[in-house]
Amino acid sequence: MATAYEILGIGQDATREDLEAAYAAKRAVYAAERHAHLPEEFVQHAAQRRAELAVAYHSLRSALAAPPRLAPASEHRRDRETILAVLVLVVLALAVPILRGIAVPQRTVTATGMDASTLNAKQAPDFTLETVDGQRVSLSDFKGKVVLLNLWATWCPPCVRETPRLVRVFEKYQDQGFVVLGINTTYQDDPAKVAEFVRDQKVSYPVLLDLNDEFGKKYAARLLPTSYLVDRTGKIVTTKVGEVDEAQLEEQVQALLQADGSRR
Repeated sequence: MATAYEILGIGQDATREDLEAAYAAKRAVYAAERHAHLPEEFVQHAAQRRAELAVAYHSLRSALAAPPRLAPASEHRRDRETILAVLVLVVLALAVPILRGIAVPQRTVTATGMDASTLNAKQAPDFTLETVDGQRVSLSDFKGKVVLLNLWATWCPPCVRETPRLVRVFEKYQDQGFVVLGINTTYQDDPAKVAEFVRDQKVSYPVLLDLNDEFGKKYAARLLPTSYLVDRTGKIVTTKVGEVDEAQLEEQVQALLQADGSRR
């Protein structure tokens, strides 16, 4: 499966300007008006390519917003200083609990499993979990829809901050075939607090309780929050570790709904 760099035709040393130029050029090639007079199979292919380009572009946009590269000597010096600073922080992090006699808490944002990025472009593993109101829900129940799987916990500040964004995007596009499934790490959380959070925050999408880390193991979830965007064919098209950007998520959902809708 092609990487985002390969889809856009740029190298891994590309700049933000290179990314913007490549995206504009590729979009022009697959513009809807250029294919409107062609057979339906070409129209569908162009729509799929536009969706792939949009997902690739947005997955790289934030990564390529880093400062310009330094001169080689300066860059090597910066790297040495960075490594030294990281080592100091690691030593301090290990020393503080020992000195204070504080044990590492059992609750953590880390879950076992393979690297989550290896799931991109693969079929999303099916799972069945119970919702906060006692209903059994499976991913396969939403076959044919665009689905966002959001792994979260009530004690995770970034998870709490991003929830209203997910609610807004869900409510805006649910009638077009978009679904959000909130997967709570209940084995590290309190079911009562989860139900209270869902009620107080007026979470309108289904919230599922992962009591035994079933989802975390299948999806190689290592940090909270982590979100997986799944297209209508059941394929994971992108994985986001950290808070979602509402505008970016909305653009990705629009692109997938339009591309997938053209094939239906």
